[in-house]
Amino acid sequence: MAPPSFYTTAELAREAGVTRRTVMHYAELGLLPPDQATASGRALYSPYSLRLLRDLIDLRALGMTLEEARDMVTLRRATHAPDGTYRRDWARGDVPLSDEQLGRLHRRLRVLRGAYERQQDNLARFDRWLTKRFTGGVLEEGGLEEES
Repeated sequence: MAPPSFYTTAELAREAGVTRRTVMHYAELGLLPPDQATASGRALYSPYSLRLLRDLIDLRALGMTLEEARDMVTLRRATHAPDGTYRRDWARGDVPLSDEQLGRLHRRLRVLRGAYERQQDNLARFDRWLTKRFTGGVLEEGGLEEES
């Protein structure tokens, strides 16, 4: 089944697993403006907006501020077509963020990536321990590994 041409606010929220109010709040802040509106003013969102909303949710879960998340979405919109495909022809002038904003964003991403990399082994270790605990020692991937 093909995705809908456009989502209403409620449909977009349902697909992303958030409340309608969250979508409306992000729209009010300019993080996720509607792609179109009906004659009666009802907001409509493209399927690509679902990806952007999921990105916003993930970025917030990773600890990014709303401003940082907004800049990430702005960067994605500037470098991708409305359908979400990467635009190979984008130029620096297409990105409405200053070099200072981009530098700040780059530094923040490096901090987050470093934290993620440091925690990757811990997460895998906890997952293996919990898998052993709740499956009687049978691991789905790989084999049993002893934890110290």
